[in-house]
Order: sequence, then C-alpha cells, then structure tokens
Amino acid sequence: MNNPFSHYSAKLVRAGLAEAETPLLGTGEGLLSWNREDPLAGLLTTVGERLGRRAILYCQLAEPYHTMLLHLTETAAGGDVIHPQDFETRIFLKDLPILKDLTEAGLLAALKDRRCVVIPGGGVIATAKKDMETAFVIYSAACFAVFVKFFSDLLRQRQHSGPSRQGRAVLEAIMGRLDPVPPVAAGPTLSSGPWENEADIRAAMVAAGSRTVSDRLVDANFGNISYRRGEDLFITRKGSALDALTDKIIRIPLAGPTDTDAIASTELPAHRFIALSTPYRAVLHGHPKFSVIMSMACGEEDCPDKGGCHRFCPRERWIQDIPVVSGEAGAGPFGLCNTVPAAVRDHGAAIVYGHGVFTAGAQDFNEALQRLRQIEKICRDLFFRTIGF
Repeated sequence: MNNPFSHYSAKLVRAGLAEAETPLLGTGEGLLSWNREDPLAGLLTTVGERLGRRAILYCQLAEPYHTMLLHLTETAAGGDVIHPQDFETRIFLKDLPILKDLTEAGLLAALKDRRCVVIPGGGVIATAKKDMETAFVIYSAACFAVFVKFFSDLLRQRQHSGPSRQGRAVLEAIMGRLDPVPPVAAGPTLSSGPWENEADIRAAMVAAGSRTVSDRLVDANFGNISYRRGEDLFITRKGSALDALTDKIIRIPLAGPTDTDAIASTELPAHRFIALSTPYRAVLHGHPKFSVIMSMACGEEDCPDKGGCHRFCPRERWIQDIPVVSGEAGAGPFGLCNTVPAAVRDHGAAIVYGHGVFTAGAQDFNEALQRLRQIEKICRDLFFRTIGF
C-alpha cells in the first residue's frame, strides 16, 4: 500500500469512521489506481472516469455510525434520500441519496449531482474531482451527518409521541459505542500564555488543534483556530485538518482585508471581529456533535422562518447560559461575523445553529478548550434528559 493510501486508511480507522480493512481508495486521472484489489474497484473506476472524479473512497462505516445509517436507510421518507440539516451537509453533501441496487447506472444517476451515496449494507461511497483529501472530507461529513440526523430525529419524535420503538432500540444498541465527553479538567491541560514569540504561538495552536480532535470535539477537517498578537492574527488555513497544523497556520494583519485572506479559514471574518471587538486572544471553533444536535432543537413547528434558521433567526435562544445564534460561514449580510463576535464578547462562547461552537480564552487555549468540553457535556446531558433516556 503506498503512503497516501496508507495515510487515509489509517486516519479513517483511527477517527472511528471506518471499519478496519474496509477502506477502498482510488485516485488518478482517468483510470484510477487502487489501494487493494476489490470487486467494487472496476465498477468505481468506470463511474469515476465517466463523471470526471479523480478520487473515490468507499468504506463500511464503523460503529456506532453503521447501525445508525442502517436505521436511517430503513426509515428514510420516500425510501431513497436521507435529509440531514447540519452545516456539513449543506456545504459538502446537499443530502445523502440511498442506492438500493449497486449498479453502474444507479451510481451514475446518484452521483451525477452529488459527491456521496449510501449503498446497500451500510457503506458509503465518497467522490471528489480533485484529490483524496477532498474525498476524505466528504466521507467525514457523511458520517457526521448520519450521527446528527439520527439523534435529531429522536428529538423531533420526542416533541410528538416520543422516540419510536425502533429508534429507541437502536439507541440502546449503540449507547456503549458513543465517545465519552472529556471531563472538565481542574487545571490547564495545554501550555499557558500569553505568547509573543511566533514559534510559541504556532506550537500552541498545533497542540490545541490536536487536543480538540483527540477529545472528539471536532472531526479533524472541520473547525478552525486563531490567536491574536498585537496587530497580527494567526489563523488556520482554509481546509486544514486540526490534527495536522504544523504547516497550516498563517499570519495576517488583524485590520485587513488583505490578499492573504483568501487562503485563511472560511471563518476568518468571525475570528477577525472577535479579535477586534473582545478582550480574547485565543479562539477555538469546533463541531461537537451534541452541541450541533441541540442547536437545531426548536419546538416552534409553525415558525414562519422555518427552513432559513441557519441563515437568520430573529428569536433569542439559549442553552443554559450559552447563546444560540444563526449565521452562514464567511462574511455577507448573514455571515457569522454579524452574530458570533457579540455573543463571544458577552459570554465567552457561542453555539451556532447546525454548525458548532466558538469558544475563547483571554490568554491561551486552556479556557477555550475547557469551555468547549463543558458546552458539549451540557448539550449531551440535555439531550438525554429531553428524550427521557
């Protein structure tokens, strides 16, 4: 197995997203090269060539994702599409088509306007026009969407007659496979700031990113980090994996905008406004799962703004003492830069509808990491209390 294939196979298994030995990875222009022999490789090569996909990744989802995916496949409205509502789905997937028969015609139809498809038996095929890194991101987004969709459905059922018998049985089956929330530590778990030396700042950001991923408070490729030093802002590059930030941090003028903004994280506007308008130096943005699930839990069935909640919600919402805000990635009239900075200034954190959590630290990343852990625990506990489990 060559190194690029080995890297992604190991990363999928290490992240708990794929069953060991199942990742099938193909890349190349035209005729794809594969990491191993598999009867599916020939079919996927043909499909990839016809659709112009330079990278294809197939895996059987690891537990608990596998059991949740089978349940969603069996209970999907109409039987042919799963409709998650989280941020990753809107950005990367649109939805998750379900393929009942694994054929060339079926794959071509399902992937013509999509980058990912669910196939029989609880497997997922993710494709990309560029490279394997992009296919990995698409697959990770699908796993995240499956998790959030399953638990969000349980919450919606609770508003009516309660979780279905089948849904509750699935929940009981997977409870032992859920990642525990790391406890809030009594003292610092990362290096203490503030820092003025650039090398120290970069090292602290690398460590914070790695810890956020290992604590399962973000999937590696979703999330961003920044640190303010004087008139400079250090921030992760666009598309960076938070557990591999060594060469993925850039320094830009805090005031901006600059030509370098284009390669910075999509969330740069929010980070920049936090740095400019609050006393906080360090900012973490992660996508902890139960925080995302509870951010979308709204009991207003007849709300006139329903369907656009992720863009704009005029209602004030809270989860305990943490504000829940709306907003889209980036700038613009509905950008997070208009909602997140004020919430962080006043409360040190903000939960974004369907998207994740921003937390901040006055001097370093310890406070931000602890707050991220705390918010995820609050949301997880609230979820299980709400459904009576």
